[in-house]
Parts: sequence; structure tokens; C-alpha cells
Amino acid sequence: MKKFFLIITAMAMMTSMALADDNIVEIPFKKVPDLAQRMVTSYFPQAQVVKATKNKSKDMKNRTCVVLDNGTTIDFDKDGNWMIVDCRESSVPSRMVPGKILMCLNENYPDTQVVLMSREIKNGDITILLNNGTELHFTNDHKLIK
Repeated sequence: MKKFFLIITAMAMMTSMALADDNIVEIPFKKVPDLAQRMVTSYFPQAQVVKATKNKSKDMKNRTCVVLDNGTTIDFDKDGNWMIVDCRESSVPSRMVPGKILMCLNENYPDTQVVLMSREIKNGDITILLNNGTELHFTNDHKLIK
């Protein structure tokens, strides 16, 4: 649960920094990395991009944030790989959840939905938040950490 609150705090800080930081610039969606563009259009075909920003500060290593009209916010690394997918007003599309993780969720949490996924920069571990408030942590090879 600590990690979840750290993620939420970090996202809140990123949002507030976006309002005051000269390193964050709004960009057209076509300037978002190709991989990220394909992910957005593939997994969220009905949603419209409201805003895309790029953080050029050294700390954030050219991260890009895309906000959709359905309330979804997705942070990408400089190469277009998702780092945080926040769908708390709906749910993360199941086909976006890595296969082994989805199998674990279907088996152990069958009546829940993923509302937030985050990936650790250093080790690739994935944290999942379910709509019932359960927070799960998986290794980078998608094994549940107990």
C-alpha cells in the first residue's frame, strides 16, 4: 500500500510540476514517440487525446504524458514504453495487461478490474491497483511477489 501512495504522490507532484515547470512543454500528439502513439490508438481507439506533454528535465529523462478524454493518463519513457497507466475512471484494457499477470488476476481476483499499472524504472517490476483497492506487485518477469 505504501508503494501505491508513493505512486499517487509522485503523479500529483508531476501534475503540479507541469503547471510550474519550464521543462514541461505541451506537444502535438504526432510528436509523441511512435510506440506510444500506436499503444494509445490500439488500446484506447474510442478516446481522444486531450493533451500531450514532454518533460525535458534530467530527472524525468524525456518522459511523455498523454491525457485522454475518458480520464485516462499514460506516462511513457523516452522510447514510448508505458511507465504508468492510470484508468481510475474506467479500467485498463485487459489485453494491455501482461499475459501472466492477467492469468494470475483472472484466477485469484476474477471479479476485479485493473485501474492503475505502474512499472519501476530500475528493475521493471509492475504494480497493479485493482478496483477493489487491492495492490499487487509483480516481478519484471510477471511473477506475483507475496
